[in-house]
Amino acid sequence: RSRCGTFPTLEAEANYWCIAARYRRHLAQSSARRPPHETSEIPLVTYYTPRLLPQYRDVRHPDEGSSEFSISTKTFCKWHRMVFRGPRHPTLAQAAVRMKYHSHRDLKEMQRIARLLPDEQVLRRPWSPKYSKLWKRWLDNKGPDIVVVFE
Repeated sequence: RSRCGTFPTLEAEANYWCIAARYRRHLAQSSARRPPHETSEIPLVTYYTPRLLPQYRDVRHPDEGSSEFSISTKTFCKWHRMVFRGPRHPTLAQAAVRMKYHSHRDLKEMQRIARLLPDEQVLRRPWSPKYSKLWKRWLDNKGPDIVVVFE
């Protein structure tokens, strides 16, 4: 009996496979995939594998306290006026020295608080405890900081 069951006799099936092999050799001569002198039985990969994405597209979540961050002395003075009550606020020179004693996370929060009001309103309006409460809440919730100061 025939393997496939589609040919009436074994001779007809053998004849079919001989003709198929002849045509395959004939078509292989015109194939650009394999040189004619190469008779390797290793099949050629005929599908495309895209290259891996570069490293810059990987999502990275750096530690927010590990990156360098700085604010201007004017921003520090503005933040100080918003948070602390009274007439005693640092000068620009004093602010440059005081900023060294705060972590980068603290400086980011200072900048965020300072951006909540325009400069004109900070200087002209009466002091409000709203921003002082924001700063105290930040200090309570931020957790410990390790600050190393080089002088």
